Amino acid sequence: MNPAAPNDSSGKAPIRRAAGAPLTLRALLIGIMLIPLMCLWVEYTEIVAQGTDLAAMSLIIAVVFALFCLLLLNFALKRYLPRLAFSQAELMYIYIMQTCSIGISGIGMMQFLSTFIGDIYHYATPENQWKIKLLPLVKPWLLPERSVTKGFFDGNTTFWTAKNIAGWMAPIITWSMFICVLLGVMVCLNVLIRHRWAEEERLSFPITQLPLEISKGGWSGELFTNRLLWIGILIPVVLECLASLNYLYPSIPFLPIKPSDPRLDLTPLFNTPPWNGMGTIQLSFYPLVIGLTYFLPLDVSFSLWFFFLFARFENVAATALGYHSPGAPPSQAEMPYVGQQSAGAFIMVALFALYGIRKHLRDAAVSLFSRKRRQELSADAEGIPYSLALVLAVVGFAALTLFGWAIGMAWWIPVIYFILYYFYVITFTRMRAEAGLPWGFGPDMNVHSMMKSAFGTASMSPQSQVSFNMLLWGDMDMRTCQMPNQLEAMQIGESTGMNRRHIIYAILVAIVVGTISSWGAILTVYYQYGASSAKVNSWRTSVGQTPWSYMQNWMDNAKQPNIPRMEGVVVGMLGVAVLYYMRSQFNWWPFHPIGYALSGTFTMGWLWCATLIGWALKALITRYGGMNSYRAYIPFFIGLILGDYITGSLWALFGSIMGIPTYRCFPI
Repeated sequence: MNPAAPNDSSGKAPIRRAAGAPLTLRALLIGIMLIPLMCLWVEYTEIVAQGTDLAAMSLIIAVVFALFCLLLLNFALKRYLPRLAFSQAELMYIYIMQTCSIGISGIGMMQFLSTFIGDIYHYATPENQWKIKLLPLVKPWLLPERSVTKGFFDGNTTFWTAKNIAGWMAPIITWSMFICVLLGVMVCLNVLIRHRWAEEERLSFPITQLPLEISKGGWSGELFTNRLLWIGILIPVVLECLASLNYLYPSIPFLPIKPSDPRLDLTPLFNTPPWNGMGTIQLSFYPLVIGLTYFLPLDVSFSLWFFFLFARFENVAATALGYHSPGAPPSQAEMPYVGQQSAGAFIMVALFALYGIRKHLRDAAVSLFSRKRRQELSADAEGIPYSLALVLAVVGFAALTLFGWAIGMAWWIPVIYFILYYFYVITFTRMRAEAGLPWGFGPDMNVHSMMKSAFGTASMSPQSQVSFNMLLWGDMDMRTCQMPNQLEAMQIGESTGMNRRHIIYAILVAIVVGTISSWGAILTVYYQYGASSAKVNSWRTSVGQTPWSYMQNWMDNAKQPNIPRMEGVVVGMLGVAVLYYMRSQFNWWPFHPIGYALSGTFTMGWLWCATLIGWALKALITRYGGMNSYRAYIPFFIGLILGDYITGSLWALFGSIMGIPTYRCFPI
């Protein structure tokens, strides 16, 4: 239900939005109890069983599976105990609590942070001199006590002893507070931008389509009796089961759908100059990606695969012009600076997004000093007053800046870092709202790399360099970025008539419980199986060494600003500005800035082919059947997603129970 806009000119009191469906006690309790169980499932499956990435998808696989199980339970309740059945709003409260918490346990957050703060003890050697050069510059309350890290890396023990808990208590409290503030600022930003993006610009929010459709009425009987849905489900069930059985028993034939299969690798076709500049080109036929692409606007889905190929041809052109010839200086060898273009594009998309809500931000600021304006804005508030959201965002940003100073950075470093970080996050959220992004990364040039290129490492003291890189774990990988999940949760609530204030409460509870549960889950897993043992995924442990390697490299090899890289950033910013201008002037303009921004990320490398297929199918259906045909085929494409997710989740459960690695339905 959309709120009515206040009538400023008439002087009438604003029309109040109905309170909406509340967060019931049982929905709250179920949501809270599920979070630690889901976090433990994620950590065990991804780290030990090394199965499907349950938390790294935009539409989180583990959460969709849990929702489907709740729907099956609710189907039985509606049939036999209707008075106990859940409403759609209750199911969605439980769902959004999972989406806003499970990612904290995943790649880019706790899976990187936990190994990072322990790795300096385990991987320090006389050769790298981490203990001599780096450790003295790190505040001790950021790291666990050295005496408790042996069990973390060796395994065959338990975290749940008084000594281990006490040894980890300081970093758990410190980093938990940091994570809660970091994500709390995102909640405030979402409060300020949701109305503009959803009600005025009417973005499509593709990730919300599946949970909303399958949960209608607590169990969408009309959907689940649709033959097209079951045809869509059957396709990935057959494909993924054959591939999973082949993984265990190689004699069983299967059809390749993932780019890791050599039969889908086109790279050998482009092995002569200048075509070898294309780099790696792989096909993919992910059912879940094809299904999600169906819900994207055609210009967006077209731009996603077009700009991916366009970036590849940029590299071909640079190779043809001799920039990539052996012996070329670094400034030429990196041409055409695709990753840097993408970083500039991310910044400019965020600036356009903030420019779009400029009036809203101004009104929120004015309302701090005007009771009348505050009352007018409250009719359209997103659970908390806009003025309060603005104040809390500013206070949260100040707290993060103070944290940067407290751990040893020069005053200007955390200010610039968190501004750029939130620019990236806002753009990533915008991309999810418009392009769905089944699986997304930030630019190849992350915030740390951009600041290194812009200011050089020579401009930072050793203390600042070490302290700055203490935050590197947080912007190396954006796959589990939480701001899009929060905004989608708010949009789901708006679509189902849920109480806006209770949605905010649910999100905040999920952040706190999810942070604590993530610590408990990952430390439980690593103390039992060992972060450096052969029993776990070694990549996650090795990523923890990356910030320490950066610190050592920065201190040993002082760098001046890299002007050519920053020129690439400027080109990316100008490119987005031109694309936005052309879209505003010509309705027929087919190129969307989101596609250009993503061209310099790792996002589309494995997805471009499946995205092209999804775009082509939707284009054909709407071209020859119109909107009626589009709506008629929605169940089929929901089936592709749901079948892929349910099959992948069941195989992940099988691997967890049996204690064996299983086929991963996604990513490779």
